[in-house]
Amino acid sequence: MKRAVSRKQRLLNVFEASSSRINDGRKSIMIIDRPEDIFYYTGFWGEGILIIFDNLNSKLIVPRLERLRALNTSRHCDVVSSERGKGLMDSFLNFIGSNDVVCYGGSDYWIASIIAKHVGKRNLVLGEELYRKIREIKDKQEIETIKIASKVIDRLFGIAEKEIKINKSEEEIQSILVYEALRMGARFPNYQFTSNPLIVASGPNGSFPHAETSSRKIKGGDLVVLDITLSYDHYVSDATRTFGVGEIPKKVQEIYEIVRIAQERAIQRIKTTNDFADIDLECRKIIKEAGFGEFFVHSTGHGIGLEVHELPWIRPNTHTPIKENMTITIEPGIYVENKFGIRIEDSLCIISKKNSKGKLKSKGFFNYLNFHKFDKDLIVI
Repeated sequence: MKRAVSRKQRLLNVFEASSSRINDGRKSIMIIDRPEDIFYYTGFWGEGILIIFDNLNSKLIVPRLERLRALNTSRHCDVVSSERGKGLMDSFLNFIGSNDVVCYGGSDYWIASIIAKHVGKRNLVLGEELYRKIREIKDKQEIETIKIASKVIDRLFGIAEKEIKINKSEEEIQSILVYEALRMGARFPNYQFTSNPLIVASGPNGSFPHAETSSRKIKGGDLVVLDITLSYDHYVSDATRTFGVGEIPKKVQEIYEIVRIAQERAIQRIKTTNDFADIDLECRKIIKEAGFGEFFVHSTGHGIGLEVHELPWIRPNTHTPIKENMTITIEPGIYVENKFGIRIEDSLCIISKKNSKGKLKSKGFFNYLNFHKFDKDLIVI
């Protein structure tokens, strides 16, 4: 697992380049407690604290109940077992000197305060954003894993097309799709703002961008928003399609086309800009000019990876450079209160743009790989 070593080296380089508090002769130490970051550097996903020293040696401190699993799945680190709670804190403090500069990559106030008390506030760097930034660019293996997750989602859309029927409840559709996803080896990532593994939102429920899947039965004339977020080997893909059931009014079909065109134009804009803010602007402009600007209530997209939502953000006035091997979503939507919602979403990878002779351009704009193949025209069942 050579990439684990190179990731640690990259983290150390970024930290030391960004911190003015590191002087000659003082150790720099990275402390990680978020499962996504622990997995990124070790291959172990679970409860624990990872210490990365400036010589790239690592200690993974886990509760005793996780010891065997950590030994079986982690790479390039020494596994240390401990008691939970205060025992875990005492264990990792044993590896930190009072004069070390510590970069803490989590958001737990209790842990941060314990580190600050041990090394002094001046020697503590809160680096949660730094750790997220490191994961922004994906390697080949990460991209291939997201591609597999995306193929599972496309298969689920195909299953949903057959299963969505009048008088069938949202929960019935959800249960079928969850079963099929698990059968194909996928899992559902934890997302704190919803209790549902995926969104099935019909009729007026679709007007909630993060709808809670309910017992409501699908009716003729409904639009059904199906937002599937799942992971394969911990890497996330995220895509949405909106289906029609029965007779869909022409006006609603026209609004659907507005969203479809906005999404396509935003995706194509990747080829002509180096700034994600321009992609959001392109998407938002089309919907606003059609008279529905106030009904597009969320960002155009976000990064995906080990988390459902991670860097980069594709939102108004957030100027972020586009870089090769970023993985993102593009997901415009229009939501008419108490009536219906429409959202179309794909997960994509930013790739290098080739010239007319098929050679990579060293500078300039990028191209994209769309992970999804499922139809984006309105499918009426």
